[in-house]
Amino acid sequence: MQIWLSTLGFGLVDAAVLAVAAVGFTLQFGVTNYVNFAYGDLITFGAFMAFFAGGAPFGLPIWQSLMVAAVLTGALSFAVGRFVFTPFFQRRPQLLFALAMTFAASLILSSVWGAIWGGQYRELTYGGEQVHSLGPFVATTAELLFVVVALAALLGVHLLLSQTKLGRTMRAMSDDRNLAIACGLNIRRTTNLTWLITGLLAGTAGVIQAMQVHTFNTNIGSTYVFLIITAAVLGGIGRPYGAVIGATIIGVTSQLAVLVVGAALSPVVVFLILVFLMVARPTGIFGATGRTSTFGTA
Repeated sequence: MQIWLSTLGFGLVDAAVLAVAAVGFTLQFGVTNYVNFAYGDLITFGAFMAFFAGGAPFGLPIWQSLMVAAVLTGALSFAVGRFVFTPFFQRRPQLLFALAMTFAASLILSSVWGAIWGGQYRELTYGGEQVHSLGPFVATTAELLFVVVALAALLGVHLLLSQTKLGRTMRAMSDDRNLAIACGLNIRRTTNLTWLITGLLAGTAGVIQAMQVHTFNTNIGSTYVFLIITAAVLGGIGRPYGAVIGATIIGVTSQLAVLVVGAALSPVVVFLILVFLMVARPTGIFGATGRTSTFGTA
């Protein structure tokens, strides 16, 4: 029983890390209605920005490195969304063109990262290897840091959506974009801020993901994005709270499955659960939002 509870704790840590990225991805879709395949490359950018901020000549502590990485990734996300995606989708709003555009952006960014930083692995660690016992759970200081950062980010998103005018506008656009436009809401400003906010989340997720795996290269985001999309779809694409539930299911299931089928087949179990849930509830646990046939303009 102890090993199951300990493994459950590791699954909750994985879920916290995944939830930050999944919420950013699904929030971006809910507001803009763009399926952004380049989201994983933003995560890669955030991880590398934290690595360079913490190394010579800057030598920033991990908290400051994380904030620098999040801000720079948010700025990159804003620039790509505002000056690349939005003008393109205003001319070509059809689904196929939008998917091709974000996929092309992902290939371009991935190639740029590879050309700049190469394929060698970098190391990003916090140094918190002290082990703590929390009831039946066991976690290192670094793992507790991941959870604290993730909970802070998710709490910030919750407060944004529930307590601010911007958050209410984002929810209105997610529920019915045409009605939001008819009500005179500032769609363009909200879309631009959404690119910025989701970029902040991507940068944060990149840092804590890199710290969790310790060593990483330019593939960290492209390999992680499949789990992000799975969590978003599982919870209901466009639903931030659904993404948290989806991430929790994936994180816990993937860890517990190791005890049953082994590490090699653990991802298979995760995707089998996704298939079964999608058959039973195609729109996800919380129900999907957004329009999937065409993309609205900003």
